[in-house]
Order: sequence, then C-alpha cells, then structure tokens
Amino acid sequence: MIAIYVHIPFCESKCVYCAFASFLTGEKEREKYFEVLKKEIAACDFDDRDVQSIYFGGGTPSCVSEEKIASVLETIKKHFRVLENAEITIECNPCSASEKKLASYKNMGINRISFGVQSLDENMLKFLGRRHNKLGALDAIKRATAAGFENISADLLLGLPAGDVKKDAARLIRNGVKHISAYMLQIEEKTPLKKMVERGKLKLPSDDETADNYQKLASFLQKKGLKRYEISNFALPSYESRHNSAYWTGGQYIGFGLGAHSFDGKNKRWANASNFEDYYAGRVQIESLSTSERDEEIIMLGLRCSFGFNIKELSFDISKNKSFNELLKQNIIIKNGDIITLNSDFYGVSNSVILKLLDD
Repeated sequence: MIAIYVHIPFCESKCVYCAFASFLTGEKEREKYFEVLKKEIAACDFDDRDVQSIYFGGGTPSCVSEEKIASVLETIKKHFRVLENAEITIECNPCSASEKKLASYKNMGINRISFGVQSLDENMLKFLGRRHNKLGALDAIKRATAAGFENISADLLLGLPAGDVKKDAARLIRNGVKHISAYMLQIEEKTPLKKMVERGKLKLPSDDETADNYQKLASFLQKKGLKRYEISNFALPSYESRHNSAYWTGGQYIGFGLGAHSFDGKNKRWANASNFEDYYAGRVQIESLSTSERDEEIIMLGLRCSFGFNIKELSFDISKNKSFNELLKQNIIIKNGDIITLNSDFYGVSNSVILKLLDD
C-alpha cells in the first residue's frame, strides 16, 4: 500500500520562520498549477495502486477553493484504488477554514484536519506573522467539530521567545483536539527570522530551556492520554497519523506537486522541482540510496518513533556494534525480540544517541 502527498504551494502571507516551497500568487498561476498537478497524477505509473492515506499539505491548502481540492481528490480516486478506510488529511490555517469549506471537505471524503495553530499567545502569533488570533484558532476547531470532524490535529511551536506551550496544549485538548504535533522553531536560511537573530533584534530561549519545556509538555500530554508515538507527535489512541507513520516506517509514498518527494520503500527516492518553471517542465531529481544509507535511515527513523526498528531489516549484524551494546547496557535503547526502541526518558537527546550508533 502507498501513501500519497499532494503539495499545495500557495499562501495568503509568509510567516517569519517559513522556508517551505510556498508562494503568494494570483488566480491565473493557481489555475495553471492545478492543471499540471492533475496531469501529473494521471500520468503516474507507480506499480502499487492501493492508497492507505492522502495528505494535502503546503503552503496553505485551505487558502484555495474547495472545488480545486475536490478536483484533485477525484483525479486520485480515478487513477488509484483509495481504500474505503483511507486516512485523508488536509492542512488548514484557522482563518481560511470557513464553515462552507469544512463542510465541503467532509462531503468529499476528507476525514482529518490538521490546523497550523503554532501558539495561542496573541503576541507570538503577531510576531510569527500568523493571520489568526487565539479565538480564531479555537473557533476554527469548533467549526471543524460542528462539520463532523473527529480527527483533529494541531501544530504547536517550541522555542518561541514567549508563551506557554503547555497551557496552549491544554486549551486545545479541551476544545477537542486529538493529536498534537510539537515542533522546535527552526532558524532557516533566507527567512526574516534568521535576519532578526543575526542582527541581535531577537533573543530566543536557550537549547536547555527549550528542551525543558519539551519534557514538561511531553509529560503533560501523556498524562492527558496523548501517547508520544514519534518525538514530535502525540495522539490519543487510534488518532496517530497513519500518513506520517508511513514515512517513519520506511513505507512507499508518492508526492505530487511542486517540491514533493517520493520513495519506493526500498532504495529509490525522487523529488519534483521546487520552482514553478522547472516543475511545469517535469524536472525530477532522482536519488538511489546505498545499502549503508538505507541502514542509517532505518535506525534514525526507527529511534524517533515508539515502534522502533527491526534489526532484521538492516544489512549488517548490529549486535556486533560496540555503541549498540553499550547503549543496551545503559538502558538507553531497549531490545524486545528483534525490535529496538529508544527509552522514552532519552527522547530529548535522541540525536546524540542516533549519532553514536551511526558513527560506530
């Protein structure tokens, strides 16, 4: 089975931290983009046609008309076998998720909403360049619930100059959110945020402060019943993202649209061009993973998730790895049969654990 990602690269405004392939364009460009996107989907000759999940990401998918989203979904269903119980997600900004759009999403078969909340602190929302305020975010969640959505996720940012991420999470849960993704604020190249930091106009929390806030948030969410199934992702039972889990477990996925990535589940990865001209020309970058690169991915992705990785998937005998055995003795990693997981007490230093294993 495969997971399908559809990139909608349009936004109504750019946030200060955003380095994604997203653009502020007119309707003419949008019309052309959706024509090319649907042709790309129709021409795809991937062997496996059974689709377990579809994810509309961006950009801001909710800033385009619901008719455009419906036409893409219809094209996918025409050329692939979308399973009856497939998870179909759309990312939404609270300010563009109207009652009409949410009702249309529900009617066309979308069954999961992911809201880009980021914070419920008014000052932080203004600082980030978000178009919604606190009440706007909470009202959008209420509208989604009223439209019949049970599977609602929200993104939050860690490492902001101010705000209380634990308090924000509590408010979101009270309003019906079943899944929370808590990401570290990244200082990306060529963003306004990067310039602010370089010029000394902005002071961000230290890494230790951010790590401490992450641990407090993780403990709080797990007390509320949201299990941490990936370092940055927490969900109530059965509300884990099936789509993202396909990435983390090395499953097959196809990406359609500008800058979208695909993987055959073995060793071939390819990516569409990240600018309109090259994407329209059909330019694709193809990469073949070496055996060692594939091993590294299995270990890295597995240790980020609660389900870990299977040592039989590796091309070598990891039990002969000195660092592996040291980490086992220290109970930093746990072996249960052939499955290796990271002790949840060490999620905060997961990168160093992974590097230790890979460097041996």
